[in-house]
Amino acid sequence: MKKSYKIPQLSEIPAPFLPIKIYDITKTLCYPQKGTINALIDTGYDGFLIVPLKIFNQLKLISSEIPTDQLSTAETIVGEHLELRTALGHVEIPELNFFLSLEIDTYPNCLEILIGRQLLEYLVVTLNGRERILITE
Repeated sequence: MKKSYKIPQLSEIPAPFLPIKIYDITKTLCYPQKGTINALIDTGYDGFLIVPLKIFNQLKLISSEIPTDQLSTAETIVGEHLELRTALGHVEIPELNFFLSLEIDTYPNCLEILIGRQLLEYLVVTLNGRERILITE
């Protein structure tokens, strides 16, 4: 699959995205309900998947949330410490016939869905920055 880079919400520089679908732990709720949503690839994010709090709540992920005393905080590139909320769920990349159970993170000011390095470890992804194309196998 080849995908052209898109403009993220917090930047004017085109970046790589993958179309995904997110599920709660029981696979009864999904986001979006129809089709997929683009998730920004972020190699600086150590986790699997991070979503805005609105999506976390819509999927009722609180029912599978990991207690905060079992989690560590995240640190942004500028040194800001984030208190993450983490729950168990699933992600699907329909175009790759890919489905994975994983941890889904959120924090109050999250604006963008991010795919982190732990999820990328399950995929073969080539970033062609010169042509602004993401290629997956």
